[in-house]
Amino acid sequence: MFKVKDLLLSPDSFENPIFRMHLHCFSWYGYVASTEQAHPWFSLIRCTIFTASIWISCALMLTRVFLSGSYENLSDGATSWATAVQFIAVSIATLNAYVQRGRVIQMLRFAHADLVAIRMEADDLELSLLDATQRYVRTITMLLWVPSVVAGVMAWLDCIYRTIFLPQTVFNAAAVHRGEAQPILLFKLFPFADLCDNFVIGYLGPWYSLGLGITTIPLWHTFITCLMKYITLKLQILTKRVIEMNIKRIKPDLVVQDLTTAELNHWHLQLCKGFVVEQVKIRRFVHELQQLLRVPVMADFIIFSVLMCFLFFALTVGVPSNMDFSFMIIYLFVMAAILWMYHWHATLIVECKDDLAFAFYACEWYNFGLPVQKTLLFMMKHTQRPMKMRALLVDMNLKTFLDIVRGAYSYFNLLRSTHAY
Repeated sequence: MFKVKDLLLSPDSFENPIFRMHLHCFSWYGYVASTEQAHPWFSLIRCTIFTASIWISCALMLTRVFLSGSYENLSDGATSWATAVQFIAVSIATLNAYVQRGRVIQMLRFAHADLVAIRMEADDLELSLLDATQRYVRTITMLLWVPSVVAGVMAWLDCIYRTIFLPQTVFNAAAVHRGEAQPILLFKLFPFADLCDNFVIGYLGPWYSLGLGITTIPLWHTFITCLMKYITLKLQILTKRVIEMNIKRIKPDLVVQDLTTAELNHWHLQLCKGFVVEQVKIRRFVHELQQLLRVPVMADFIIFSVLMCFLFFALTVGVPSNMDFSFMIIYLFVMAAILWMYHWHATLIVECKDDLAFAFYACEWYNFGLPVQKTLLFMMKHTQRPMKMRALLVDMNLKTFLDIVRGAYSYFNLLRSTHAY
């Protein structure tokens, strides 16, 4: 059972340069709350309601598509099936995020405190790295948010237009159920009226579920991207500091020219000790992130592979309308973007870790004392330990992403050739 006090963040956390946009959205969703909030327990209730709503929407859609039987045209059921299956992935991700809420809060607290410390002691180059990271996460967030919102607005506007000017095409659940009419796009995505033909569930329910889908999907996945990008930022800054080996970071008033060899060795060893501590913190953070991701990313790996193959097949064999075609393309883009973000940023973490290992050799180790050289050698060995991220059975890297794309395309060709005969 959650304790409200364990799920609170300090007010300044919501202005964090990397997580600011997502934390404000999480606050509205009820996933996090501020210590200054008057009734923080209300956020816990709101988050529980939203999470349960996603699961109920998923159950309704799956019930409808399984009861519908076969479709006369493959394109007629493609968007309904794609939405239902995608909501399975969303339901798994949101439930996992809800259950592991305490872990997420602890990671956010650690990352915020660390970023505050970085900004206080960073030089101009490190601040530029932080600014570049901030711009990057903003761009990657918009990359996933824009197509999701565009898809939602298309369905909403179509529903509004038809409700005002063509109401007979909206309130026709009985005719749709008998197969005498086609549902509008919104009701094709969320066919709740076929199960319960009333205004609240049949009409307002799809509006609500679509709003949850187009906000929750990009919000959660881009938030995880921010956490992964924070790790690469930490590794980049640590790599830079290792190459510099500037002992004045420990004590700014040191006069290096006046230090003896023993004193230089002492301060360099203290610097190395700090590097080891930072490496251990990064590895622990990566481990926590992996524990958070392994189940939903594995689910995405399976679900999206099958769904991408199915949508390619539906686009080729079926005769989709322009609206259905647009939605299938958006679905394919969003699924590919989600998989790419996870596997690409996991690859970046590995590459930045490798750069850190080379940084110990790139520093002027030949000018240091023997104790420092031995310490640097041990640190280089320690840095060469793998820092891979796994989603249960598969590694998270670009190779896995390419395998998913190749596999989906191979199964698509198999289905197409089978259908031809």
